[in-house]
Amino acid sequence: MTDTSTITSDIVIVGGGIAGLAMAARLAQRTAFTITVLDGDRTPEMPDEALQLRTTSLNSAALTLLEEAGVMAHLPARFLTDFNRLEAGSRNAPDALSFSAEDIDLARFGVFVENDRLRAALWQTLASLTQVTLISDARLSSFHHHDDHVDGLLEDGRALHTRLIIGADGARSQVRHLAGISSQQRDYAQEAMIINVRLTGSPGHTTWQIFTPSGPVALLPLHDRQASLIWYDRPGQIQKRMSMSDDTLRAAIIEAFPTRLGQIDTIIERGRFPIRRLHAQRYAGKRVVLIGDAAHVIHPMAGQGINLGLADVASLADALEHESDPGNDQALSRYQRRQWPRNAAMLTGVEQLHHLFTLPFAPLRTLAERGLRGADRMGPVKRFMMSLATGQPLTTGKGPADHDTSS
Repeated sequence: MTDTSTITSDIVIVGGGIAGLAMAARLAQRTAFTITVLDGDRTPEMPDEALQLRTTSLNSAALTLLEEAGVMAHLPARFLTDFNRLEAGSRNAPDALSFSAEDIDLARFGVFVENDRLRAALWQTLASLTQVTLISDARLSSFHHHDDHVDGLLEDGRALHTRLIIGADGARSQVRHLAGISSQQRDYAQEAMIINVRLTGSPGHTTWQIFTPSGPVALLPLHDRQASLIWYDRPGQIQKRMSMSDDTLRAAIIEAFPTRLGQIDTIIERGRFPIRRLHAQRYAGKRVVLIGDAAHVIHPMAGQGINLGLADVASLADALEHESDPGNDQALSRYQRRQWPRNAAMLTGVEQLHHLFTLPFAPLRTLAERGLRGADRMGPVKRFMMSLATGQPLTTGKGPADHDTSS
């Protein structure tokens, strides 16, 4: 039966992932706007004790944002793993580039946390706020913007009336499509295989990445002697490893990963996802704005996907905090001028790193390894790269500041 009711709210956020829910939490903390979140999936529940497949890193800036919004109170400390050291290199020089949080007077760079656990904590935080309405299994079908509001329609027939739509609905964003915002996209012809394991010893508090011609291999340390191994390669190779027995996969890991990994006690779970790059031509239109993966998708080797999305959240909330009208063109333009160039610089830098270390010509890869060692000896370079790990602002050139947000 078609629902003919109307959802009315100052701001409607389309997408109930981490970025969309964090956006609602930040706006509720900083503004008096009424907020509705439309999530295409069912209501998330807090996972049990079992390790979830997907894990993300939260830098110190992201942690601060979540702590201020009260989200971390819903995440027991035992599920958070601090990391205080980052290392990158090759098989021949595994720690050619290394960063310590102590070098910039921090106790840690951030924490690793399971995506599903973080999303459930965000939902629990918002469920207690009268200012926020959460609607599951709701998908946007269309919208039309007017001078002072936006009218929309959901797939189930419900109508929508709001002053601003925030698209937080992922890489295949319906909001971006309906707003007519184009994007530059690229398929790296690679996939990432996630292998959750339990080790015989503690993985420690260092996250590391080894570059190989077929793509990096990396370790994210987790709680209870667990770790998430990330293995990048061509889709055909990933498919073969996905079908291996645990014993065969364990042998393949031992051969491909550095000895510092240690012994694997148990292979818990495995999964795969494609590697793509996406950047929206602009982030704002008339009474519509994009955040998170709806605006940009970065190569995951940098571990910055969620952090970039939460930086969008902070920036957009800052732009709207003192506005009486959340759809104000000038406020949306301020957000775009701030975030588009920063994200563009990060996407470009990570893409160049990917190309550099997957070069087919061995002598050029050797030069790249030497470049890592050189960067490790240069104090200003290290400090700059560590500032990225902690979520400090990126110094960039010009972005699409002249794009008209009223189109």
